[in-house]
Amino acid sequence: MKTQTSLASIRVYICRNAAYGDDVLSRLAGPKIQGDLAVEVVPCGGRIDPRYILKAFESGAQAVLVLACPKDQCKSMEGNLRALRRTEVVRDLLAEIGLSPDSVQVFVPGSAEDPVADGVIEAVTRLARVGRNRNQGAAV
Repeated sequence: MKTQTSLASIRVYICRNAAYGDDVLSRLAGPKIQGDLAVEVVPCGGRIDPRYILKAFESGAQAVLVLACPKDQCKSMEGNLRALRRTEVVRDLLAEIGLSPDSVQVFVPGSAEDPVADGVIEAVTRLARVGRNRNQGAAV
């Protein structure tokens, strides 16, 4: 796993308030993940501004994942809903300029009991495929 200052093909923003423990971070560092990751813990998933996501792409990321609090359990009232709306704005912008909107994902578990690490690993794996397809010039 790369540090937050290095370039990586997938940028993962994890809400600090989400009580996922170390399982998600340790699983992201595991050998099953293909491609380079830059993981950054942020104060709230809802504070991820569209410009912040676009800056990640400008810095070389091929895909971005935002991990927010579980549904109806956001510690910032509705930060997870803001994260959903803000990533949708970026997806629309990417589609407008001819890039794959699938390269931006937000993961909001249905509940705190959901297998968050498995869902995040699955999302990162999907994003790695999107990034590889983009690098190969394939339509996604």
